[in-house]
Amino acid sequence: MSLLRFQKYKDLYITTRPLMTAYSTIVGIEAGITVNQLNSQDKSIDRYSTMIGYTSIGIVTGLMYPISYPLFGCYILYKKKYL
Repeated sequence: MSLLRFQKYKDLYITTRPLMTAYSTIVGIEAGITVNQLNSQDKSIDRYSTMIGYTSIGIVTGLMYPISYPLFGCYILYKKKYL
């Protein structure tokens, strides 16, 4: 792979990273809110740790989206076929 092609992929990653990180963070926050609503009997520290956990997973997924999104897609396909 030539250095010019690597630079092109790097520019594409840097350009789209804010959008992907924001999207997956918002989805993580929404998932945390949903889980907290389902488990309304939990203590406040449990609800807080759930929100932080889901939000952190969303941020990490957004930062690593060239790897994480295809892997999650493969996991979903595997899960539907074999489980």
